[in-house]
Amino acid sequence: MIYSSRNQQIKIAIATLILPVLFPTVAHAQLSPTLKTQESAAKQYVVEMNKAQQDYYRNNTGFTSSVSNLALGIKADTANYKYSIDTANKAVFNYAVSNQSNLKSFVGGVFLAGNKTQTILCLNVASGKIKPAKPTMDTKGVVACGANTAKVAQ
Repeated sequence: MIYSSRNQQIKIAIATLILPVLFPTVAHAQLSPTLKTQESAAKQYVVEMNKAQQDYYRNNTGFTSSVSNLALGIKADTANYKYSIDTANKAVFNYAVSNQSNLKSFVGGVFLAGNKTQTILCLNVASGKIKPAKPTMDTKGVVACGANTAKVAQ
C-alpha cells in the first residue's frame, strides 16, 4: 500500500511538471496549420482577383474597384480578411487585409505595360491588421513589391 501511494505521488508530480509544457506545444501545433490554411485561402483569393481584373480589363477597357464586379463569389469582409480594391492610373491593387493580429496580409497588383498586363503578388512581412504597401512598376516595366512586403509565387 505504501508503494502504491508513493507511485501515485510520483505520477502526479510528473504530470504537474510535464503537462503545462506539453499542452502549449500541442495547441501551437494545431494552430499553425489553421493559420497557414487561412493565409493560403487569402493568397489564392488575391491571385484570382488579379486574374479576374485582367479579364475585366479586356472586356471593359478598364479595371473595377468593386470586389463583387469580379464575380468570384468572394465576400468583401470575413472573420479573417477584408478584401478590397484600389484603382490607379494604369494599375489596380487587390487587397486581402487581415482582420486578425496573427495573420499576414496580401496585395496583388495588375499593371498595364503597353497593351499587356503584368501581375505581382506580395505578402506583408509582419503579421497584423496592416494594409500592405502597393507594388510598383518602374519605367522599364519591372514590377516590384512595396516597402515591408515580399514577393510571393502565384
